Amino acid sequence: MDEPHTPPAAAAPAQEKRDEKGVKIILDEPTHTCAMVEEKAEEIVEAENERLDQLMAEFTKGFDPGILADEISQSLSKILENVFPGSYEHLLSMLFECDAAMHNTQVDLERWLLDRYSQILYQITQRGETHISDETYFGAEIEVLRKILAPLRGEAEKPVFWLNSRRVNPAKALRELEASVTVVELFKKDVIAALQTDTEDRKIYNPLPVSRERTALISIKQLRIDACQKTLSWDGYADSEIVLTAFYNAYKNYTCENRPDKAREWGWLPPTDLEPPRPSTEKAEEGDLVMWPFEHERRPALDLLLKTALWLCMARGLPAVHLFCDTCRLFTTHIPGKDANATYVRFLRHVAQTRVVDKAIKSAPPTPIPFKKKPKKTSNDDYFDDVWRSDKSLAEDLAKKPTLYGMTTAKHFKLNEAPPPRSFRKRAEMIEKACIIEEDYSEVWPQKDPLPVQKPRSPSPQPKLALRPQEKRPYDDDFDEDDCFPPLNW
Repeated sequence: MDEPHTPPAAAAPAQEKRDEKGVKIILDEPTHTCAMVEEKAEEIVEAENERLDQLMAEFTKGFDPGILADEISQSLSKILENVFPGSYEHLLSMLFECDAAMHNTQVDLERWLLDRYSQILYQITQRGETHISDETYFGAEIEVLRKILAPLRGEAEKPVFWLNSRRVNPAKALRELEASVTVVELFKKDVIAALQTDTEDRKIYNPLPVSRERTALISIKQLRIDACQKTLSWDGYADSEIVLTAFYNAYKNYTCENRPDKAREWGWLPPTDLEPPRPSTEKAEEGDLVMWPFEHERRPALDLLLKTALWLCMARGLPAVHLFCDTCRLFTTHIPGKDANATYVRFLRHVAQTRVVDKAIKSAPPTPIPFKKKPKKTSNDDYFDDVWRSDKSLAEDLAKKPTLYGMTTAKHFKLNEAPPPRSFRKRAEMIEKACIIEEDYSEVWPQKDPLPVQKPRSPSPQPKLALRPQEKRPYDDDFDEDDCFPPLNW
């Protein structure tokens, strides 16, 4: 029996459109501009996430970042057996030992220097005008490095926000990972060059005098330190200027508290599972990022430094690995000779005298625009806008300049220019507002000493006053009291 013939389903009517001349234009699908833009944005995010996964696979070839903390705890004591001032082992002690152990190591290294270079170190020398600021920034850099490496010491206060966990807005993480590859490759080349021809010329002092150029260079270092601190928080990767609006912060705070699932969908809260990336291959091959192209007697220390750099790339981002590699360039595998120059010996002693405590570094940056309070006329919202723009331009400049080591100029960096000068009228208004006393504190802080408190007396009957008539004076007839004073009603 023949099967019943079913007619084909009627095709959906195609939409028609006429141009200016009346010619029909058949459209296969309806055009919705908003839908097309949203679909295109989703495709871009999907492509960026795919590229992000590819880069993470490059970093994890033969390297498991999830077990690096265990490797450090097991191998650090053996690596530090050959420590001497200014060595890579010295840096590993400053970064991965606990506070008490690091202090003991620093004391032993300073004693080693005093026994070896007593004639140089006991001489009184005059410090340069800018040496204090350079030493302060060196200590601040070691401090922030200890803070961002706290998970590898088992002292983490917050989980690690890996760059591949930022799936909603992966653009910034992708750019930083791409730039981090260049930073690591240059770091490996510099270490190889230092092993072949090492010189005792390392220093932390910048020869620039007090000037605008020096201020710009110090500002770049400070911005890099601030960028490292922001990587401790999930909100440290804001890539849009909308974060500087009060409405955004208010709505974000409301969504995170009342609709956490929606906040995670929009990227305002971290995902619930922050697992470290898994190794893409079990063994590393020649040419991979984790491999050194040579053999050396201090290979364990060099391997630990390179793995730490890769861990920072995936866990903290470009500013962190940028700072770490520049700090490593101050150390060496070369034991200082007995005839080392005085400048280098004093540098080694300063490194051995460095003590830092990272407890003061906060893990969460403050909200730039407070949404719970009304904005005041005296608030300077432009300051946060300038800082945000400077941080963004710094990230772009760090990608182009993979190291600040040995830099004596800031011409390669684009810093935000100062705002135009205020007019005389605005300056006068600002001074007038600053001089207004809004509250009276006279009751809180009296100008005179208070009088002694008198004890209340017992009530006693007071005598009544008796009025006696006054004698009439001769001029009272010419003076009429009603002409000057109104009558009093007693």
